[in-house]
Amino acid sequence: MTCTETQEKLTRGEALSETERDHALSCAECGALAATCATLDAALAELVPNVPEGFADRVMASIAREVVARGAVHERATHTRWYERRWAGMLLSSAAALVAILNVARFVACVLIPAGSFGGAP
Repeated sequence: MTCTETQEKLTRGEALSETERDHALSCAECGALAATCATLDAALAELVPNVPEGFADRVMASIAREVVARGAVHERATHTRWYERRWAGMLLSSAAALVAILNVARFVACVLIPAGSFGGAP
């Protein structure tokens, strides 16, 4: 049994064994923590939740309004311009990739092949 074990039990609110209680009474740190935990538990027990009448109903109605509003936003979001749609992006990126490949092929055909393999002038 160590101070750490006793303090962990105190903070979790677990019951202490006789040895741990004796230790908490004799150790200054554990005793201070036990007193703090007891004070905190007493203060929390005195708290009475002050929830206004109809609070849960208002919260649930607010959530329902938000769900409906998000559904309306989602419906508006589905009517996008043609260039904002996924297929248009894929088509444009594929076209760009094809142009890049053709430019590399043209570079190889016009510059590298004539300069090196057929004895052309550098």
